[in-house]
Amino acid sequence: MPYNTVNRRVKALEEHGYVEKSGERKTKTGSAAKLYQLTARAYLALLLDGINLDKFIEKAPYDSIVTAISAIISTL
Repeated sequence: MPYNTVNRRVKALEEHGYVEKSGERKTKTGSAAKLYQLTARAYLALLLDGINLDKFIEKAPYDSIVTAISAIISTL
């Protein structure tokens, strides 16, 4: 995959809050390369992608359901 494609996609992930810069390191040529890490938004997206929401609704404790409802409503 071409570098400019990767760079453009990483920048888009950073702009949407899925990755953040975590540091830098020197490359073999001596230039600085940015290091990235996933954000809480990315971890939540991964978790929600793999969760069965029907099962969550059936099995989650009442307090967890109320917390989820509150979080969802606050973003609408």
